[in-house]
Amino acid sequence: MRVLVVTETDACCGPMAAAFLNDYSTSIEAVSVGKNPSQYIDSLVVDVMKECLVDLDGYVPQPIGAIDLKSFDAVYECPDSLCPTSLGACRELRDYIKNEAFVFFKNHL
Repeated sequence: MRVLVVTETDACCGPMAAAFLNDYSTSIEAVSVGKNPSQYIDSLVVDVMKECLVDLDGYVPQPIGAIDLKSFDAVYECPDSLCPTSLGACRELRDYIKNEAFVFFKNHL
């Protein structure tokens, strides 16, 4: 199953959600894109995802226009949130996104 994760900037929640979805099953290929992508991923996101053994270092946000939308089986509109400005707040957001991605995964098996 191919899942398109859509956010506004693809710099925070989207890459996290796609990484978690990819970890939940080898039968899932999740790709994250942004409606108005940032130039780079938020550094706090990279740091808190390393705590979950997910390496997003070097990730470059992708524009939704660069993706063939017809090649995806499902779309996950990731809950939009501003990237937190503290490590603790980013951890809370990561845990929230992890849970939301898991609910999406369970509902789309």
